Order: sequence, then C-alpha cells, then structure tokens
Amino acid sequence: MAFLTLVSSMLVFGLLVLAHEFGHFVAARRVGIGVKEFSIGFGPRLGGWSRGETTYSVRLFPLGGYTVMVGAEPDEPVTEKSYNVKSVGQRALAIASGPLMNFVLTVVLFATMFAVFGLPVKADLSSTAIGQVIPGYPAERAGVQSGDVLLSVDGQALTDWSSLDKAIAGSLGREITLVLRRGQETVTVKVTPAQDPEVPTEGVIGVTPPLIYTRVGLGRAIVEGFTETWRVLVAWLGALVGFITRKVPLDLAGPIMTVRFIGSTAKSGLANLMYLAGFLSLNIGLFNLLPLPALDGGRLTFLAYEGITGRRPDPHRESLIHFIGFAALILLMILVTYRDILRL
Repeated sequence: MAFLTLVSSMLVFGLLVLAHEFGHFVAARRVGIGVKEFSIGFGPRLGGWSRGETTYSVRLFPLGGYTVMVGAEPDEPVTEKSYNVKSVGQRALAIASGPLMNFVLTVVLFATMFAVFGLPVKADLSSTAIGQVIPGYPAERAGVQSGDVLLSVDGQALTDWSSLDKAIAGSLGREITLVLRRGQETVTVKVTPAQDPEVPTEGVIGVTPPLIYTRVGLGRAIVEGFTETWRVLVAWLGALVGFITRKVPLDLAGPIMTVRFIGSTAKSGLANLMYLAGFLSLNIGLFNLLPLPALDGGRLTFLAYEGITGRRPDPHRESLIHFIGFAALILLMILVTYRDILRL
C-alpha cells in the first residue's frame, strides 16, 4: 500500500505541475518570449535534454516546477525574446496561463471521470462497505481499509450504514471493537471514535460509504465537468472569504497529509483519485492567483500596476519582494509540514 501511495502521489503531483508549467511554457513561446529551462520538480536533476534554446529537466522532488523565461532577471542582457521587452498584456498572458491551465485540467479530469464512471448520484447506505478512509482519523490509524465491510461493533451486528453510524456516534471517546471482512478474511480491530467536527457530542472514526454512479453521455459529462469545476471554485472562494472575515478557521494540509490523502483515495478507486486530482489542480490554480509575492498573482499585481499607471516598477526592488515572498512561503511550508508530522 505504501508503494501505491508513492506512485499515485508522484503521478498526481507530476500531472498538476506539468499542466501548470506547460501553460507558462506555451503562452511564453506564443508571445515570443524565449524559455531557458522547463523543469518538473525541484532539487537535484534526475535527467533531461536540450532542444534549441530550452533545457527540459526532471528533478527529484515533484512538488513543484518552474519555467525560466529569457530576460526575466533584472541584469540579464536584453534580446528580442526577453520577457521584459514584451508588452504588459503579453507578459500577463505568460504568467496567467499557468493557473489557467490548472483550471483546464480540472475540467478535463472531472469530465473524463463522469464520462468513464458516470455521475455520483448518492451514497450507498444499504450496506456497511467502506468507500473511503479519511487520513488522520481513528479508522486509518487502526488499519481499516477502503473496501472493508464492517460486520459488528462491540458484538452488535450491523445491517446497514445507519446502524453503523448510530453505533459509532454513541461511542465518543470510548474504545470499541470492530469486526470487518476484508476479502476472504475476518479482521478485528480496536478504535476510539474522535469528536465529530459538526456534532461535538457524537463520535466519528473517519469512514464514508461507497458512491452509486449513473452513466451519462460524453456531452453531459463535459457539461457536468464545467459545472463541478464552478461549484468547487465557488466553495473555495467562499472558504477564503470566511477565513478573511474570521468565520472559518484556516486548516492547511501540507505535503505529508496531502500524500496520505492521495494514497487513501487511490485505494478507494480511480474515480475518486481523478476527482481528487481535479480538486487539487483547481486549488493550485486559485492559490497561485492570490496577489502574494512570489506567486503568479503577485507578479500579475505588479503588471496591473504598470498597466494602470504606465510606470514600470523597479525590477531589482520587485525581484527582492518576490524573493522575500518565496522565503515566507518556504517557511510556511516548513511549519505546515511540522504540523503534519505532529498529526501522524
């Protein structure tokens, strides 16, 4: 299962980073900006090749990537392919196309999932089969897996999801014994339900029922792909507004928790993994559009200032601001990763 988590995480992160950087790459080339390096991943170089003026490389850590455009640094020699000699609109297109490609990938993944597997219409509550195990919750720590069928709780036989939900909800903070069927085996585990975030007086162990799908045609799948992308986008913006107005707490998941969630989702089936990949792609696109230094949104903010005022910001000062922003993001990543470790 650790191998599945590793492979699925590398595939998901690699796809999301490839889409983002490919957006920058294609747009830059389209408006006449040269690209010195197109890299998937950070850290030591694993391999690559050169074609024309561009070096293509794959690096050790697939949690990001970069597209190095000609003339993007303040002290580089100026040529006709330099980033800094292009119009505001051309530079903005090269920067914005990374997040936009993540949005396109989200629509493609959602639409493909709906075309292949169908539309999820409701949860299957007629049995006690487990659709997904949520990372960080008691069931995962106890070794419960997607596909397991829960047979009893403390000797009480279970008939459907309602009986399971009732037995777990009434056992907050008390260790219980679960008997489950895993393939041809019968497995017994002990687990202590945690507090339900939505109903603090009840317990949860972090499992969800499987979904029931209905088949649809390609046209409907594409429409639903756009619709679901819009729904997730609105929910993300609503959460952002809620955080800004202090109505919703900020709960960031770092690389460790994200990898665990990808691994858990992969075990529950390809449909769920495709949905998660689309969800993460949209999140990456939206996060990169935030007007923060070092992010694409921060660079677009400087370009907007230039377009409105007609004055180009000092390139050395802008570069320093982005460097400070990048250092702050790295520090935040370290803190979130440390928090992930404490939650293991």
